Amino acid sequence: MNIKKTINELIKKYPSEKERIKIGVEQVHKLWRKDDGSYDEFHKFCIENFKTGKELDILFEKFNENLEYIYGYLTALELRLRINLDEDRGKLSEVDRYFANLNLANHLDEDMFKTKLAFSVLLNFSLKKLDEIIKDMDKYTRRQWAEIRLAQNFISRVPSSVLQKITDTYSKASEYVYSYNIDLSKVRGIDGKMGDNLKLISHWGLRDQIKMYYSTNELEKQKTIFKIMENVVKGLVPDEFINDKEKGIYDPFLLEYNGKKVKTNDSRYKNLFNIFKAHREEDKYFVMYPNYIERVFNAHREIRFEDAEKMLIDIISNPIAKEIGNLIEKKLNRNLEPFDIWYNGFNETKEDKNLDEIVKEKYPDIDKFQNSIKDILIKLDFDEKEAEYLSSKIEVDPARGAGHAWGPKIRGEKAHLRTRLIDSKYLNWQSFNTAMHELGHCVEQVYTLYDMDYYTLTRVPNTAFTEAFAFVFQNKAKEILGIKDNNKENFHNLQTFWDTREIAGVALVDMYIWKWMYKKQKFTETQLREKVNEIAIDIWNKYYYPVFKVKDTPILGVYSHMIFHGLYLPDYPIGHIIAYKIEKYFQKNSIGKNMKRMCKLGRITPIKWLKEAISDNLEVKSLIDDVKKVCDDLKLKV
Repeated sequence: MNIKKTINELIKKYPSEKERIKIGVEQVHKLWRKDDGSYDEFHKFCIENFKTGKELDILFEKFNENLEYIYGYLTALELRLRINLDEDRGKLSEVDRYFANLNLANHLDEDMFKTKLAFSVLLNFSLKKLDEIIKDMDKYTRRQWAEIRLAQNFISRVPSSVLQKITDTYSKASEYVYSYNIDLSKVRGIDGKMGDNLKLISHWGLRDQIKMYYSTNELEKQKTIFKIMENVVKGLVPDEFINDKEKGIYDPFLLEYNGKKVKTNDSRYKNLFNIFKAHREEDKYFVMYPNYIERVFNAHREIRFEDAEKMLIDIISNPIAKEIGNLIEKKLNRNLEPFDIWYNGFNETKEDKNLDEIVKEKYPDIDKFQNSIKDILIKLDFDEKEAEYLSSKIEVDPARGAGHAWGPKIRGEKAHLRTRLIDSKYLNWQSFNTAMHELGHCVEQVYTLYDMDYYTLTRVPNTAFTEAFAFVFQNKAKEILGIKDNNKENFHNLQTFWDTREIAGVALVDMYIWKWMYKKQKFTETQLREKVNEIAIDIWNKYYYPVFKVKDTPILGVYSHMIFHGLYLPDYPIGHIIAYKIEKYFQKNSIGKNMKRMCKLGRITPIKWLKEAISDNLEVKSLIDDVKKVCDDLKLKV
């Protein structure tokens, strides 16, 4: 199709819009298919639908208004159809799974193109790559930012059949993860004894229980759980043992189940394998970034892969970790174990041993927590009116998995805060800690919808920023319970660095396995399992062995996000880094008095957001420098 005639005719009609015309017509041409019409129909569409001046304003305003209805109601419907999968409402039935797999939004892109709505946007608003956006970010008005985000809604034309396959794949992976529970009472520990009467989800519950055992000094139990986690990565936990599908005893050290040797299985990696294949099928339908890795980093996260990789390596390679490791050894009075990557005792208090009891008494049921949100927000320095406004837009639900937040996309709907309940009734420390994390998400979700000037700018720059707010709230969990931290700022910086260092290695495993999958293209589930273990061990040996003096553990591959949420994990360490910067800002400025202003910046680029919100940059040097200062203050040899 020769589009020069169309471009020339439009330029003749609108000579001052030459560049806009060239870009717009070419964008439409790239995604125009035979079934959209002949060249004459293409030509007619462009001539009749290119807008300028007041007509362009009207076009933008109509999309800004109607996209809220489209995305809002579809999101509300998806939330309702998935409710039995995401919330703990009893046993899942097969029809629940079918409804969870039904995503009517899968046809949206196709319908938007068929009705020519998508082409109307592409003809009039430019798609911009990340480098161009960063170069000109200080020049854009709020309206221009909103126009950029509007165009990005139509960066691809993926068939509904492919989108449905992606939905099905993620739904099945989510069900697998949410059902991956380990009953410790059926696990024989390193000391030959059976474990506690706890059913823990992998990886969250297992990891957090290791953290809980620091307060009771139960090293053998920590070693047992850690061994289970290593076996999860290696594929050495029997499928029939997961979620108590059969009655039996599992020995993670002898690798026996009911007295029989455990065979390696690839069930866990089947999910990641299928997610990769599903995204590969959509690659060819993208105008820009025809590679899932590029889309996640350049289009969604807007932080280049190489820039994120450098930040993470700067964290895990810094020698200050050895000095912090020495401090932990002194506090524990023993050599470091690999699971001490999750050490959380820098801010420990004498009340830590009783956290479960404290939380259970305060929140004996989910309604009690729901009704306490307003008071929690007031304690975080939101004024009473603002706290009431926010709490009225947040609904607390019992999670089937570890917990998550689901934000609304249309005003009038609520943000859903989900956390796992104990015995389907009360909160313990783990579920309250999670709930505080999710509360941070929910407050952000409310502000970035209800208080935004343009709908296409709703939400924050990327997931790392909402994680940052979530971490800010989570780090206030003990304070909300009335527990004061000793030497809070100093030890909090150490904890932040240690937590960031742990998840940075996990994120690199996620990033590198996706690079390997794209390079390899064809591989088996067994090869994928072996490669995840190889990458996890390599990163551990290079960056963690010098601190822990233990080699060859694949533990950095244990996070469940990797197998049900493609390339999500880098958002956590980046979120920790951003949270550190935001918290540092909040040391001198009120959370309650400033969070709305910061959230109202919306979905601009990360660099621009940090500059406008807290006058800072995206880097790790300031965190490392502050940690070194703490070490100096503690008279550690650096």
